[in-house]
Amino acid sequence: MQNLNLWLYDNQLTEDPNDYFGKVKSNGHISNADVARLIVEDGSEHKEETIYNIITVSDRLKAKLLAQGYSLNTPLCYGRIGVTGVFEGSAAKFEKEKHKLTANFTQGAELRATLETIAVDVLGVASTGPVIGKVEDSYTGLFDSVITPNNVIKIAGSRIKLEGDNTNIGLFFKSVTDGVKTKAEQIITNERSELLVMVPGLNKGEYELELSTQGSGGGTLLKEARTITFEHILVVE
Repeated sequence: MQNLNLWLYDNQLTEDPNDYFGKVKSNGHISNADVARLIVEDGSEHKEETIYNIITVSDRLKAKLLAQGYSLNTPLCYGRIGVTGVFEGSAAKFEKEKHKLTANFTQGAELRATLETIAVDVLGVASTGPVIGKVEDSYTGLFDSVITPNNVIKIAGSRIKLEGDNTNIGLFFKSVTDGVKTKAEQIITNERSELLVMVPGLNKGEYELELSTQGSGGGTLLKEARTITFEHILVVE
């Protein structure tokens, strides 16, 4: 049986002092290269480079077929392409300024079966540092995935208020490709449990969301900033 670890965090959206929300303890990210290595370690006779190439080509073909209107049906997940935005009138056309294509995924049979075998261990109440619970894109309504440049995202969490005068205080979008950080300059709402932030004019790509604050959650500033990185990769399409 596999084990999954949870940390408990104070739910600051309610007044109940005994109200907590659970968050899976992250063990990092898994790439196609990692999967290829694990397949070899599992006993495959194929070379790691060959497996990696097959997996990568498979991902590219699945994306291409989804974009052609096919539905994805695999043991890991089911997927399809959707569209957001209002079409005004029966003769309305697709407009990139009003509408957006999105990918929708749900768990497949293999993943469902695996989740049923998992033993969950609650590790207790997590440390009092900041934690990002979820990120919602105001344009698409998607969570923890796509973000839209020059539009607002809502960040929910605990002790995430941006406080302090260190030069590294703030919210940053770090490019996965080259590590370049772009700071969010427009913070609309800055509260302990919620941030409303205007996404900078980021280029297409994948980004890590990094938050640094000297806030302690108790009204006093810490001597040094605490920095956290959101566990989900955010994508600009």
